Amino acid sequence: MKNAVIYARYSSDNQTEQSIEGQVRVCKEYAEKNDFAVVNEYIDRAMTGTNDNRPAFQQMLSDSKKKGFEFVLVYKFDRFSRSRHDSAVNKAILKKNGVKVISATEQISDTPEGIILEGMLESFAEYYSAELSQKVKRGLKESRIKGKFTGGWTPYGYNVNDHKLTINEEQANIVRLMFDEYLSGKRIKDIVLLLQDKGIKNNYGKEWTINSVSRILKNENYKGCVSADNTIYTNIFPAIVREEIFDEVNSRLKVAKRTSAHHKTEVNYLLSGKLFCAKCGGLMTGDSGRGKQGTIYHYYKCFTKKRNKEHCDKKSVAKDYIEECVVKATQEFMQHTDLVAISKVVTEVYNKEIEKDSILESLSKQLQENNKKLENLLKAVENGIFNDTTNARMKELEIANKELQEKIANRQLLTIKPLKEEDVLAYLKSFKDLDYSLENAKQRLIDLFVNRVILYDDHCEIYFNISNDKGKQLKLTEQPNIENEVEFDNKKQSKRKGSDCYHLAES
Repeated sequence: MKNAVIYARYSSDNQTEQSIEGQVRVCKEYAEKNDFAVVNEYIDRAMTGTNDNRPAFQQMLSDSKKKGFEFVLVYKFDRFSRSRHDSAVNKAILKKNGVKVISATEQISDTPEGIILEGMLESFAEYYSAELSQKVKRGLKESRIKGKFTGGWTPYGYNVNDHKLTINEEQANIVRLMFDEYLSGKRIKDIVLLLQDKGIKNNYGKEWTINSVSRILKNENYKGCVSADNTIYTNIFPAIVREEIFDEVNSRLKVAKRTSAHHKTEVNYLLSGKLFCAKCGGLMTGDSGRGKQGTIYHYYKCFTKKRNKEHCDKKSVAKDYIEECVVKATQEFMQHTDLVAISKVVTEVYNKEIEKDSILESLSKQLQENNKKLENLLKAVENGIFNDTTNARMKELEIANKELQEKIANRQLLTIKPLKEEDVLAYLKSFKDLDYSLENAKQRLIDLFVNRVILYDDHCEIYFNISNDKGKQLKLTEQPNIENEVEFDNKKQSKRKGSDCYHLAES
């Protein structure tokens, strides 16, 4: 029996604890049918799926390192994440730990079409989230115009009374002390020690840290304003420090950051997890090194060779060159591929696995029957048959209908609707209109359509997410030997953060 955990969450948009119960129940039913042993449940309540800053979610990622489970069951993929970037990165983390994410209601196979389907569902979820966000933002804007606090963490130094913020004078004096001490030339570390010596704690009764004091000094709320959606509101937060003091402190903070920061460019390797060495079959991972003239080179190197040069002699390949080759080949593939046929297969794969919801069908049937009974009673009333019994019966049916409608609405939150072939086709066609001079457009194209790339010294084979795809051979031009250009310093060759993970940029 395979070990699995359940991850469930609901956001604050008209969802409740009942939504969690439904998700967990469906996941347990799936586990029982497929011989999974559920060893733990991770639940995030009233937490958005647009980012991965969720306590239970992060705990699940951390626990996956312990190898105590092999699968994460979710009701739908949008419960895992509504951001394509976060979803790809976190699935890669789990994959590295030997864990796979499975949707209990969206049965997606490991076939090429299944990969397209999963990417499409994540895109739809992100679109829904963005659309919902616009509606929420409109409501928040109205509240801000009225000077109301819109919720969330209450900053240190303030109290909330009837949706309005007021100054907590005792805490406000501590905030002013922090600003004054920093202006006097003290370091943030010195301010932390001062607060600890005085026994001053934060809102949660914990000691101040360098990060928490830094957040106070950078928070523009303390000068009486808040920025949201390109608008500055000055009627929500009463000022605790004068604007000129806040600006001077932040000017000094920026100078301190510039003088102490070691700037590193975050490099996104588009073919991470998809590029393989033709000589040993190992993964080609993103890497970088400094050349003899000080130039930084970014390239893909065989991971087998990276660990032991004697096991493989595959040459590294320049990152930009191979990525551009694959992007152009994929664009050409799109132009000469029958997207209608692909959309038909994807739709069939998805809809075939959707099971009818017997509970929803039963509730809908009861509602229909009640409506029919009400209709008959109304006809009786129109014919002059009206008494206490008919009146009581009508009220009874109306109450029952209201309860049924609520149950149906809650159940529909957990109901998977079938895909339409025209929607899938429109989604696939949308890739033809992307601006491929942009990095995120290239990433989306590769992630959705490219299955794997086998790299030889003089050519590569590109396999797309189409069943029975025989691969496209692409000749490579003569490339400079990067390894001769780069001075390898063993102390600096630690693996770049995230270089072997999926980095899926958001659109």
